[in-house]
Amino acid sequence: MRRRRSDELPRFAHDYGDPLSFSFRWRRRYWLYVAVGVLFIYWLLPSRSKAPTDNGDGTPTTDWSSYAYSLYATDSATLCHAILVFDALARFGSKADRVLFYPNYWDTVIRDSKDRDSQLLVMARDRYKVKLEPIQLLTVEGRTKDEWTGTWDKSVTKFMAFSLARYDRVVALDSDITLLQSLDELFLLPQTPMVMPRAYWYETKPWPLTSLLMVLEPSMAEFNKFRQTISGGGNSALVNAHKFDMELVNDRFEESAMVLPHRPYALLSGEFRRHDHSAYLGSSDEEWDAEKIYKEAKLVHFSDWPLPKPWIMWPMEGLAEVQPDCGGSHEGSCPERIIWKGLYDDFRLRRKNVCRYLSVPAPDWAKIKGGDHHGNVTEGTEHEAPHAEGEVPQTEGTVEQTVVHDV
Repeated sequence: MRRRRSDELPRFAHDYGDPLSFSFRWRRRYWLYVAVGVLFIYWLLPSRSKAPTDNGDGTPTTDWSSYAYSLYATDSATLCHAILVFDALARFGSKADRVLFYPNYWDTVIRDSKDRDSQLLVMARDRYKVKLEPIQLLTVEGRTKDEWTGTWDKSVTKFMAFSLARYDRVVALDSDITLLQSLDELFLLPQTPMVMPRAYWYETKPWPLTSLLMVLEPSMAEFNKFRQTISGGGNSALVNAHKFDMELVNDRFEESAMVLPHRPYALLSGEFRRHDHSAYLGSSDEEWDAEKIYKEAKLVHFSDWPLPKPWIMWPMEGLAEVQPDCGGSHEGSCPERIIWKGLYDDFRLRRKNVCRYLSVPAPDWAKIKGGDHHGNVTEGTEHEAPHAEGEVPQTEGTVEQTVVHDV
């Protein structure tokens, strides 16, 4: 058989001489090089778009479970007043946790319709999502240089807030206040162990720090130091006036605390009775506007001595003497008087509606003015308050509540 010549064999190699084949191959390689180049340049250049955030406004996401409001109850009245603060926080949409310290001899077993303490604890837990912390109350006894006086003050229980080491920051509040706006922004202040406003109402400067509002970083070391100091007793006059807690925080933080502006974070109710407002305004040139000040205020602390606190009714003679005088005229009305009375009326109404407590009967005004009454008569919380009709309203559908009905 004759073998084929090489020029008769089939050709499998590409024909590089074909112009159409060469053009196709070149276009394919060109676009491949272009795609690789674009990807390389994109990888080198930083992204010009902001990373998405959960908040949707360019701000970092806040872990609100790292923050908490702390209040304490030493008796039935302060329990009710703490719950009024929690109620306000809920209405304002506060996102931080809420913690309540209370005596460990209380419980959440509602034994009958008059068991207000248990009813209010259940309300705090179920309606306002408060984390309940039963404790042995902190107390400080007054003493002189030589002896103990037998007077006690439980307001130092507020220092339990330092023990909340599971949180990054805590806002500790007194309960004889009306909260007018959310305070959540305080949790986002620059990091520092303590933030407090100054007691601008003091006559002498430098004004001391006031413990009615403390923005603190919890620390067991700080808590143990405070507890040790408390166990040693305190100046009898300060203990008797329930001001020993201010003494403690000023001794510790006077020179290191970040100062929170008292305007708008620490407005006294008594400011509406004053004639000179330069201390609160921070200037003697600014014109006082009661309605403007009220609208911008974050909280109001009740202080109108010698008139009683808002859970105690006013003696009518005292009201006529002490209420805002509307520029010297005790007749008619003015924004200061309307706002001032409204603050007290609002507190009493909420106390009745939320806690089902009526106000304590008014003390004798003549004895208050004459100094015959102890300060507890106008500022104390140990009074037995009359109950309003009905039980404390609870959350519907609550399954954790235990009720023991009347027999």
